[in-house]
Amino acid sequence: MKRFALTAMLLAAAPSLANVPEIGWPRAIEAEKGKVVIYQPQLDSLVGDKLIGRAAVSVEPKGSEDPVFGVIRFESRMATDRDTRTMRIEDLNITHVGFADATDEQKENFESFVENEILQWDMTLSLDRVLASLAVVQQERDAARGLKFDPPVILFADSPSILIMIDGEPRFEAIEGSKLERLINSPFTIVRDSMKGKVYLDGGTTWYVAADVKEPWMAEENPPKNVASLRSEEAAKAARDAASGTDDRVPRIVVATKPTELIVIDGRPEYTPLTIELLGVTNSDSDVLLEIETQRFFVVLSGRWYASKSLDGPWGYVPSEELPASFSEIPPASIAGHVLAFVPGTEEAEQAVLDNQIPQTAAVKRGAAVLSIEYDGEPKFKAIEGTGMEYAVNTSDSVLRIDGKYWVCRQAVWYEGASPNGPWTVATARPDDVESIPASNPHYNVKYVYVYDSTPDVVYVGYTPGYYGSYYYGGCVVYGTGWYYPSWYGSYYYPYHSTWGFNVGYNPYSGWSVGLSWSSGPFTIGIGYGFGGGYGGYPYHGGGYWGPRYGYHGGGNVNIGEINIGEVNIGNRGDRGDRGNLAGGADRTRSGRDNIYNRSGNRERIADRTARGSRQPTAVTDRANNVLAGRDGNVYRKSGDGWQRREGGDWKPADSSRAGTGSSGDLGASGRGSRASGAGGTSGLNRDYGARQRGNQWSSGYSRGGSRGSFSGSRGGGARRGGGRRR
Repeated sequence: MKRFALTAMLLAAAPSLANVPEIGWPRAIEAEKGKVVIYQPQLDSLVGDKLIGRAAVSVEPKGSEDPVFGVIRFESRMATDRDTRTMRIEDLNITHVGFADATDEQKENFESFVENEILQWDMTLSLDRVLASLAVVQQERDAARGLKFDPPVILFADSPSILIMIDGEPRFEAIEGSKLERLINSPFTIVRDSMKGKVYLDGGTTWYVAADVKEPWMAEENPPKNVASLRSEEAAKAARDAASGTDDRVPRIVVATKPTELIVIDGRPEYTPLTIELLGVTNSDSDVLLEIETQRFFVVLSGRWYASKSLDGPWGYVPSEELPASFSEIPPASIAGHVLAFVPGTEEAEQAVLDNQIPQTAAVKRGAAVLSIEYDGEPKFKAIEGTGMEYAVNTSDSVLRIDGKYWVCRQAVWYEGASPNGPWTVATARPDDVESIPASNPHYNVKYVYVYDSTPDVVYVGYTPGYYGSYYYGGCVVYGTGWYYPSWYGSYYYPYHSTWGFNVGYNPYSGWSVGLSWSSGPFTIGIGYGFGGGYGGYPYHGGGYWGPRYGYHGGGNVNIGEINIGEVNIGNRGDRGDRGNLAGGADRTRSGRDNIYNRSGNRERIADRTARGSRQPTAVTDRANNVLAGRDGNVYRKSGDGWQRREGGDWKPADSSRAGTGSSGDLGASGRGSRASGAGGTSGLNRDYGARQRGNQWSSGYSRGGSRGSFSGSRGGGARRGGGRRR
């Protein structure tokens, strides 16, 4: 099934890293004493926003054509920007400079020269090259605990169908100034005309009508004027334009009031071979695989695998580590290539796991914050099970009470105050108790928002993808905790985020995205906004929703709080390439990964992180990026004849029993390696060089708009925000 991704929001140019492209390696600067060349850094560890690594360098003194090679070791703070997929080196500290290749007379001169020069550089790295270089990521890998894997209700349909999710039993409220009532606990625009005893669903280009929300729905060509007026002409025109030339069948409406996933197969399943042991269903937008020998069907939902002997179920959870071996043999270019991200041990899974460890960082201006928390009445707190903490239940914000003090996590920044209403200041440290919030609590995601450091002017903060529901588990990433969180109903309706019901998918170049079960015909553009100001202009619920929001301008967001994520993958009958082809496909311009700190409402509080260095290096185009710094302090080069070591001003064959960097296990407590004593031989060099090549591929794939696959989607994250006052 072909999918069309429509961006949920357009991100304005970011003021910091967005204008600093990654220029490639090696890089050089001409200085008064000569030319300094630095090769691509090899990163040894990442802890919070602190990097430790090393790099090979060379110096070409004025009047000499012979470069002298050496090694630098460094520690730094990183400033990341997922919108541009770049990382800037900040607060660089050169911990060691060594020139084994230099004469005694040159060493001291070169070491001070190189250190002084590099400290002035403005150095930006490709985030994808960083991912490929990092092997030490255990810190975050252990973080996701207590996730649920019980299957939701899994329904199959054999004709175009759309799943309408309702958060529990339907709840209606009057629309001010109208005789209509609106359904408040669904992301879809559904209104009720009590006088006529009918309910109406806005389907983009077509209205639906039913006697009751749970009764069969039929297309309605002539809805009442007061119903039709809820859709603006702009919205209707955009929907008609986008639906032109698509499948004109009217999808059936399937209503669910509890966690459910709907998988649509257009008629009887049609199969294509994936491996000798596996078949893939071609006439579905969902991921349905059949193991030939056992005749078991497999589906992957929100990154979790489920299997059954029949499409009618029952379905059982299959841990990713227990998948048949044939799953790792699925060709990346096949229609199911993207599911490799959920198969442990594959490159796609490794890339997803690594990406899940890299924080988005920012420097927040310190001091008082203009922060107002809206409660539905007086603040009400409930205990967080298994901890001494409490959380506010009648607000859309993440408000915690810990030892009589109050904390708020909003837009990936922590604030503290003496009362539930503030006043609030930017927190210079995160309470340690936050780490113990269980996945069964709706604010589990705030444990992935960090405070790294502070100065008198700024606080260094960051968040990893766990903030928007992307968690490491079993060698892969999964979306959502799997828990259902009861919503708050009062004068306001405050919903929480959901793992199920929105056809969540993933690809390594654009992250998690959501989609409709079958988006042909009238649903090509999507369902009415419902929340955040209303679809067609009538008042609805301010803020967000626990699932995606669909709008006529194309796009929808998975909202797990005040932060929305994702684009809606809107599909029609077609070749299904957007869901599955990792190895080829249409070139695609990415819209960014939705850096929370870059959003227009947040930028005023973010301190300027423009270049700290005053000198801009240039890419060296006449040299290969094949020189590495060994952990033993020597410089090595990859050649057609194998590894060579720099000795006495020349390249000589390396001793394979001693050459190299060892393995990541050679790292000491400081992140620096011990001297290699034959423990790794050239295996460490091969690993680092392989990571460098892989990083080039990943970075190239991103810069081409994700040409490894014709996917779409974006990411963001946050705590919940949403709801609206009952009129």
